[in-house]
Amino acid sequence: MTPARAPASMVRALRRRILAVVAVAVVLIGIASVWGIRIVTDLNAERQVHIAAQSVATWGTDQGGDRVIDSGRLADVDALSTVVALLDSDGGVVAASSAPAVTVAALERVAAEASESRSVRADLGGRTILFTDIALPAGTVVDDGARTPVERALVGIGVEGSDRLVAALALAAAGTLAVVLIAVWGVVTLVVSRTTRALTDLTERVERGRLEALVTSPAAEYSETRAISSAIARLDERRDATEHQLRDFVANASHELRTPLTTIQGWAELHFQSPDDARTTERAFASIVEESERMRSLVDRLAQLARAEGAPTISEPVDLAAVCRAAADDAALLAPERRIKVHSPERVEVRGDPHALTQVVRNLVGNAVVHAGATASVTITLAEGPEGVELTVADDGVGIPPALRRRAFDRFVTGDRRTGTGLGLAIAQAIISAHGGTIALASEPGVGTRVTVRLPPVGS
Repeated sequence: MTPARAPASMVRALRRRILAVVAVAVVLIGIASVWGIRIVTDLNAERQVHIAAQSVATWGTDQGGDRVIDSGRLADVDALSTVVALLDSDGGVVAASSAPAVTVAALERVAAEASESRSVRADLGGRTILFTDIALPAGTVVDDGARTPVERALVGIGVEGSDRLVAALALAAAGTLAVVLIAVWGVVTLVVSRTTRALTDLTERVERGRLEALVTSPAAEYSETRAISSAIARLDERRDATEHQLRDFVANASHELRTPLTTIQGWAELHFQSPDDARTTERAFASIVEESERMRSLVDRLAQLARAEGAPTISEPVDLAAVCRAAADDAALLAPERRIKVHSPERVEVRGDPHALTQVVRNLVGNAVVHAGATASVTITLAEGPEGVELTVADDGVGIPPALRRRAFDRFVTGDRRTGTGLGLAIAQAIISAHGGTIALASEPGVGTRVTVRLPPVGS
């Protein structure tokens, strides 16, 4: 599918899905409504037939010890709505109302199925009738010229009117469903077409790579796509920042390697120009060794930075207090004239890679010793609290200029190329981040520099 056809296909698919969901919902609502009305009408018919049966049970008058029902009472029953049959002890019809087209055999067949607790629906003579059975008081007889004993009454009411109502409602619901679906189709077409213009524009912009001013473009016109547009814009900004950082890294690494390579090449050519000059040869090889060591150190630091930016592969208890004391002792050996103090509890435990954390402390102490100034003192402070461990390396030296301070953790940022590669703080930041901690720097020219490292507690 071509990029130009993709948005249109997407709109059609979205419209079909919305219509399908709405259609299913409307159909279910229609079925539930009709079924609910059917249940209500059936319950109402049950109630009416039981009321009619209770009324029939009160028929008759007491005469000579019998409860006599006059046969004329059956003639008064509305044959269009009610059917009444009086039954003897064998279930035979003794007398019945004058319902047209309802035979005695049919009534006896229904009587065999009906009871006081079970109603029976039957189609008799083109009518749908709901029947129930009720016991008559003892001693009830029918006076049709002779007094004939009856024990039960079969009472039925016509429910075809309710059935027709339910059928009409079903037809009305079907018609309403059709109208609603047509209306929904029109509304969905209008709304989806309008709201997906932003999605279409967003798709086309992403396909063509035109992500500039995305959050103010038509792609962010509606709330449905504003969040997506913002996320894509932020992703594009991070991609640009990453590419810029990569270009800077390549340029800086190339620059750092070019200088020693140029020096090595120059001294090698000078040696070949004067192969018999022992002094020149000695100076050439000394410089080659020095510059080779500088390149090796730079490559090692780059490898350390690459390893530090990954998650720590070792997680074991580390006594950070012992690490700080060892780093202070090493720095005192290298710079015996410097004042290096450690304020720390006897033991402060964290979890992580012991070699990486040792490297962080050595980098921070080494930076303070080398860059703070010849008379500056260095203080290492270690404290443990509920939120984790805080390590501070502070000096009272020359401080860092604002222009460098803002980029202190960037790669190859250093105030003096002769004393470092500018990777120490970048490596420290990568290691601390990989351990779930944070590192921050504060400095004022002429006042000093403070680097604060925070690591999570052991149980986190």
